[in-house]
Amino acid sequence: MNTVAVGVFSLTLLTGAVIVGAAAMALAAPLYALAYLAVAALLIGTVIAVFCTKCPLRGEKCLHILPGRLAALLPARRGKYTAVEIAVVVAALLLIAAIPQYWLLSQVLLLALFWVLAGTGVFLINRRVCPVCGNRCCPLRPKE
Repeated sequence: MNTVAVGVFSLTLLTGAVIVGAAAMALAAPLYALAYLAVAALLIGTVIAVFCTKCPLRGEKCLHILPGRLAALLPARRGKYTAVEIAVVVAALLLIAAIPQYWLLSQVLLLALFWVLAGTGVFLINRRVCPVCGNRCCPLRPKE
């Protein structure tokens, strides 16, 4: 599987984890599930605005495709990532993962599915996408 396919597949797995989290929430509180999906979309937009707009691969060279294309619609930014930018991205991603945990704990199969999807997506990004990505400033890129 080529790197772009792995990049897209990994984001599909992560999206699946968010959907599983929303499904667990919807079983108890459908409006909370809709709010979670809206918040997750906003947080992903924040990640794209803060992180992807600095990536030299934004646009058509992005190994994940969609984030790069969305980042290309925003003004390009240059330079290394600051501690604040990294903290914002980490906080956004942790919130996306943390919010549905209360509801997932009462649905053990959905909890397991959530973490299998999220873990596999992160693993694939870390092992197959990051090592060949051209973003030399990315803190996730292995040191050369």
